[in-house]
Amino acid sequence: MNKSVLTFPLTLGLSDGIITTLMLISHTILHGNLISAGLALRVAFGSAFVGGFSFFIAEYSRLRGEISRTSKQLMLRSPAYLIRSRIGRDILVESVTGTGASVLSGFIGSLLPLAIAVAFPRTGAYAVYTADGVLAFLGAGIAKSVSGNYVFWIMTMFILGVSVSLMGDFLNLVG
Repeated sequence: MNKSVLTFPLTLGLSDGIITTLMLISHTILHGNLISAGLALRVAFGSAFVGGFSFFIAEYSRLRGEISRTSKQLMLRSPAYLIRSRIGRDILVESVTGTGASVLSGFIGSLLPLAIAVAFPRTGAYAVYTADGVLAFLGAGIAKSVSGNYVFWIMTMFILGVSVSLMGDFLNLVG
């Protein structure tokens, strides 16, 4: 699997981990409530697990759909021949590898603001600022990988982080 194939699951995992964590714990950390290391690890694991599960379902379904379309273009009666071939095994390996990358980056993305909240318990805003900064930095990476406008992607990801933080503060999901 080449680097460009891993860009999507790594980007998705990192952004999903950060965004999910901001939604869950923004209220708690912004209002100075303590987060234990155990809670931080549980939230990071849960975020990564759910994100990875969703990634696998979406990616495997997408790749199987491509096989189905290809079999129709080749005028095969059924995609079963392609699914049982090396191509079928390759999409499973690609989906599992992508899922592993997504889970790992999701765990890291989720744990980053949580670790800061644990290390600096009375200054929870630092954790949110860091998460929003990492999202902005991720926006720069996305802009580079898609040859997009840096300012647009950096600001979009930053605004997304701030919006999710505000919504998480409002919803008070973990308190």
